[in-house]
Amino acid sequence: MRAVELFCGAGGMSRGLIDAGIQVIQAYDAWPVAVENYRHNIGPHAEVADLKNLLSIIPEIARLAPDMICGGPPCQDYSLAGRRQEGENASMTIAFAIIATAVRPEWIIMENVIQAAKSQAWADARTMLKRAGYGLSESRTNASLYGVPQSRRRLIVTARLGERDGFLQSAIAAASSMRPMTLRDFFAPVVKNPETSPVRRLPRSREKEASEIRGRIGAFPENRRPHPDDIALVENGFVYSRPVRGGRGVRTIDEPYPTVTRTSWERPAPKYLSNPHPDDPAPAASTFALTRDQASRIQGFPEDWRWIARTQRDILQMIANAVPAPLAKAIGEIILARQAGQTIPAIEGRFLDWLERSGHRRTIARNIKSSAMRARRLLDGRTYADLARELANLDAVAGFASLPKNTRSDLRRALLLLAEFEASKKSRSKRRCPLASIETTPETLELANAA
Repeated sequence: MRAVELFCGAGGMSRGLIDAGIQVIQAYDAWPVAVENYRHNIGPHAEVADLKNLLSIIPEIARLAPDMICGGPPCQDYSLAGRRQEGENASMTIAFAIIATAVRPEWIIMENVIQAAKSQAWADARTMLKRAGYGLSESRTNASLYGVPQSRRRLIVTARLGERDGFLQSAIAAASSMRPMTLRDFFAPVVKNPETSPVRRLPRSREKEASEIRGRIGAFPENRRPHPDDIALVENGFVYSRPVRGGRGVRTIDEPYPTVTRTSWERPAPKYLSNPHPDDPAPAASTFALTRDQASRIQGFPEDWRWIARTQRDILQMIANAVPAPLAKAIGEIILARQAGQTIPAIEGRFLDWLERSGHRRTIARNIKSSAMRARRLLDGRTYADLARELANLDAVAGFASLPKNTRSDLRRALLLLAEFEASKKSRSKRRCPLASIETTPETLELANAA
């Protein structure tokens, strides 16, 4: 799969997608410093570009014919740490959608802060993507559940041409860990002599669980040399993070770090020291503050990553702006698995109850659900906004014609009922006609009932 990244920054998303097995063939960003760092650490295919210049950039990307367009448009207009007024940065979300719909790759990934989901810019961009024929999965993720030791909550939008909305949400949810990755999970392996160290050891069961979480990202080789700053952090047991909107400033290492920001390295100011948060687990003055290198690694940048900039501020801004590489890797792997037909969407909601209310006995309802799942497997996990196309593609699956007549009819009917159920869920939330979104036509019904 060949991808082009927009708003690439220093390369966090590209690093993760490449690790997943996706080939990033081109990347663009308007900040020369970020592009220089991308080129130094990932490859020469990044360019400085003003992505508002649509007449220039769209033909260039179209000539590359990528399978995917991805990126994280600037989030400052939406961020809780910003003014939350939509302006030029928010308009970049619309520019992202215009470029994507003009080039029409099969896949799209967009990352932004959670607050972007309620913005007018995303509403406009979403309308463009829907009109261009994309099905959207809008997932609110927490990076700590995907191999990142920080509670970084982000909106991840995945889109695919011809799909039904929500097609990838169950797979993204299924890929998450059972519990968040903590700072102890991430840094504790550097303590080589736990018997003589004052660091509290994890219970054996918890250490096994932590090892499994660390194994998701493969970031802890056996020969890893401990860094003194990492040992100091673990032995202190507490870390300071400049609070946002009245939150806590002190966390234990048995929690994820809050979202990495440009100020994550700062020590507590006198104002906070004189008026700490009442729920702080330790005095802020005695806590550890992240080093720049630790902030970089918490964002998923490899240990051998080299930062190039004239000022510390620029480096910290690049780190803070990045999409955590392990999160991007997880999304990339989920997409590749679906592309290969290795996963199928879960049937979410009370499908069996809905079937019973529609007059089917429970045993019959279970058979219908089983047939719907079988049909989805035959379609390699694809769902289709156009039900007639979904049924026609099912008919075209190799070996489908050799199935017994009744089986073929059951599979078609199950897909039709499932589509009606999913449309009814949407209609309850949006108060519209139950079958409007699946375009059930006489031709569709004829295909569903055909022998």
